[in-house]
Amino acid sequence: MQDYRLPAGFMQVSTDHPSRNPSDTPRLVRLVALCAGASLLLYLLLPGLVASLTSSELSHAWEVFPWVKNLANQPLSEVQGNVPDMGSNLRFLACCALLFVIYGYVLHRVKESRSLKVQAVIFGTGAVFMLSELLSPVMLSTDVFAYAFYGRVLSVYDSNAYATDLHLSADPFLVLFGHQYVGSVYGPLWTIISAVLARIGGDHVGLVVLLFRGFSVLAALGAGALIWNFLRVHSPGKATQGLALFVWNPLVIIETGLSGHNDDAMISLALLGVWLHLRGWKTGAVVAFTLSALVKFLTGMFIPLYMLMVLRGIPGWKNRAFFVGKSAVCAGMVMAVVMTFARVKSDVPAAPYATAADFYSNNFHELIFKGIRRMLGEDAESVQVPVYFGSWWITTENNIDMRDIPSDHGKKIVHIAKSRNIIVIAPHRDDWMRVYDPVTRKKGYVSGEMVADTAPDPEGETTDPVLAVLEDAPVDWPTVILANKWIRIATWGLFATFGLLAAWKTTDFERFLFWAPAALLASYFLIMTQMWPWYMIWALAFGALKPGNSPARLAAMLSAGMLTLYVTIGCASGDHDWINTFRSVPAIVLPSLLFLAGTLIPRLSPPGARSWFRMPQTET
Repeated sequence: MQDYRLPAGFMQVSTDHPSRNPSDTPRLVRLVALCAGASLLLYLLLPGLVASLTSSELSHAWEVFPWVKNLANQPLSEVQGNVPDMGSNLRFLACCALLFVIYGYVLHRVKESRSLKVQAVIFGTGAVFMLSELLSPVMLSTDVFAYAFYGRVLSVYDSNAYATDLHLSADPFLVLFGHQYVGSVYGPLWTIISAVLARIGGDHVGLVVLLFRGFSVLAALGAGALIWNFLRVHSPGKATQGLALFVWNPLVIIETGLSGHNDDAMISLALLGVWLHLRGWKTGAVVAFTLSALVKFLTGMFIPLYMLMVLRGIPGWKNRAFFVGKSAVCAGMVMAVVMTFARVKSDVPAAPYATAADFYSNNFHELIFKGIRRMLGEDAESVQVPVYFGSWWITTENNIDMRDIPSDHGKKIVHIAKSRNIIVIAPHRDDWMRVYDPVTRKKGYVSGEMVADTAPDPEGETTDPVLAVLEDAPVDWPTVILANKWIRIATWGLFATFGLLAAWKTTDFERFLFWAPAALLASYFLIMTQMWPWYMIWALAFGALKPGNSPARLAAMLSAGMLTLYVTIGCASGDHDWINTFRSVPAIVLPSLLFLAGTLIPRLSPPGARSWFRMPQTET
């Protein structure tokens, strides 16, 4: 199929399912409205459920809306960082599950509707869902504080947000972010947007959070409008379902209205590129994709994929060279202007961070990473230690016993005499410390009540090779470095291979709509060794352009699983630490297996058999 440009006023002939009987429209509108009412009730209950999670953060919404309950001195501060309450976790998951049940039901019921009334109700109620979360006194991320801080570096401190030598630890938003200063990992366009919003909000925390949340909601609604407008022309029979797939998705609403992430801004600009292409403005599409990558860099892979697709449809090398030259000049000028206004004077550290040995969390790569380290000789408990952990020396205050587990009932490994220096090699577990005794060269647990807090580091070089390794942070261990190297070579090699396949297959615009979201999904499974729920917005938005295809179905299923991270992350300590270890299983692995089952079973079934969890397919 060749690339095309639709003449003005021309509506493409669609091969989608026929429209429902017009007499069914009022009934469908009432059904959607009823589902919207039930969903809104759940979204209004959601902030109270989020407040009891260990991953919750204060939004200071009461500073803007006086009727919102002030949680600054409420139990939220007592919950954060403590062992999670299983009842609170289950209530949050139950609420999310009900939202996804309603979401899936609506997707099924509207899949053949072309009614503008139904589409208006879906868009309007989706907007209400997002706006209702602006009042939430809590969030599920501190990223908004990071956005505000980097914006203040530019607009308040008149400095470079990507520098590594700034001394701004007293900035209130960096304090709220809760991390030590590092240069921004976001694109320069987002730094400019953040600077504007942070300048407007000033030192008013509640107002700044509201501005970022509101901007995220506007970007998400803009993305929804672009999806609807595109499908209304390109595939009218899928416009309702594609719109609902994005603006009604519970993950999109939570990560937008509640937490205010910038992923909606990134993906709305990428969707603008698709919209521009449909109107024949191919150079404009390249510029839009470039702007998207200047918010977050991952959508930069759309640029070569799109340009190769366009070049295949342009006759003659002269015309092709003109398109490449014009696009390069326009995109280059945009980049130069954006980077100048953002005052970028150093490298953006996103790429080095994304390949670092401590960049493993919330994805199954973490399990592979630990498995390789075990294969290379690390013991089972060492691989559970955070790679950024720093060991320190302590002194025994009495004669104590080292045990094999953190309990008085553990088996005694060795007796340690009073006043001996031992090194702590893992974070505390309750009142117990995992230590290494250089004298006996044994590892085990000792009671924290029986040792002094710290001891001076021993002078001179050690001849104990085990101790020499343990004195370094795990990120510098040879096993960690080698395991990370192997994973990076394998995953980036596979991703490059997938990219070549996508480039080969993307022969026209129809196939671009399939392979673009497929490439985003491939990044989740291959190179995104650190995953967060809001990343799923990318594939959801692009998948909505072809809502019956495999990328859309997989993205929707993964979005449901990813929300489980908010309860499993909090289980990093205590009796439920195994839940944290395997948190990627319900978040990513299980939804992926269900997707594979839903894809393969119908194909292996006798003719005429149908699967209850499959949408109609229109794959290329």
